[in-house]
Amino acid sequence: MPRSPSNNTMLPLLRKLAQKVGGEQAQNELRWLTEHVREELTDIAHSSRSSDGRGAGTHLGARIWRDQPAPSVEEIERDNQRLTSIQWAWLRQAVKDRVEHNKPLQYIIGAQPFGRANITIRPPVLIPRWETEEWTIRLAELIATTVRKSIGGNGDTAQKRPLNILDACTGSGCVSLGLASELPPDTINALGVDVSPEAVALAMENLALNQALLNGNNVRFRQLDLMRSDAAARLASETEAESDESRRASGSHAWDMIVSNPPYVTPAEYEGLDPDVREWEDKRALVPLPPHPGAEDDPSGLAFVARLAALAGEMGMTAPLASAADSSIGNRLPRLVVEIGGEHQAEAACQIMRDHRLYSTEVWKDMAGRSRVVLGYAKPKQGE
Repeated sequence: MPRSPSNNTMLPLLRKLAQKVGGEQAQNELRWLTEHVREELTDIAHSSRSSDGRGAGTHLGARIWRDQPAPSVEEIERDNQRLTSIQWAWLRQAVKDRVEHNKPLQYIIGAQPFGRANITIRPPVLIPRWETEEWTIRLAELIATTVRKSIGGNGDTAQKRPLNILDACTGSGCVSLGLASELPPDTINALGVDVSPEAVALAMENLALNQALLNGNNVRFRQLDLMRSDAAARLASETEAESDESRRASGSHAWDMIVSNPPYVTPAEYEGLDPDVREWEDKRALVPLPPHPGAEDDPSGLAFVARLAALAGEMGMTAPLASAADSSIGNRLPRLVVEIGGEHQAEAACQIMRDHRLYSTEVWKDMAGRSRVVLGYAKPKQGE
């Protein structure tokens, strides 16, 4: 296989990237792009995928979010001896797309790890962020621990039934697939919904790619506009048929939990976002749009959080579970879990949940110390 001509060099590419993202970040990005093109743009990469559904470049994507020291200029320059002319052409085009067209690195590489799952991504579907990955894994740990304690406490040998989880604004499907891949077998039955047909199509591709990693947990995806007045009725028809008369009589609910990385960027914040975001990612996944044409924008960014809280009420999720069998698990788990943008939205999001009878709320911070997730629990209001 012919190697690259001697006049190919990494330094001009590094300088171009540095003008956009700074020196250290440019070194990291050029390394990731170089590793990607070496791993993927070869006959071996095109012809093989491992038995667990992960592509050859999975370990590369894992490094995009992980802290690593930037490579030296000398280390980057040595890479030019290991690229073919075809690989060089791809690399130059990738840097051009990154610098001149503001194309996000993840869209160029085309994949992003998310917990144990490997998520294919392409524009305009929202790119999974590390903050979302972090709370998804934490939520999986909470679910697994709660289920395990409940089973042990009751002396049962198996969970009563999978938890029905609605993943609102699913995007690439990363939250549903991340939860399913982290949890023990048959723990959840997840349905991811999104208004975007492009997002649902991509989520279904990711489901096929990660099927072997889901531990028998059921994951499905559907296109649905949750702002519709009949959204609750449509979701009710999506739950599996309830043949257990005793469960219906007990008052247990079809949906146990709603999880969501909803649009929460305010219109003012959106105007200040990097062109990497504004020019590539679907605005509907970032900013809650007005409920109807002509309506005013939501200055708080929490309109969709309010819609999800109302939807939980419409689906009967805001009352404590009546069944002893279900309440041993359900009343210790949140009914609504939503990502937010930071401290400026935390208290308002908590109040929205309390206003919709999710009286007990909790805020999780991310690794950067920012308020990132609000959880609402169906517990009786004090004094009731």
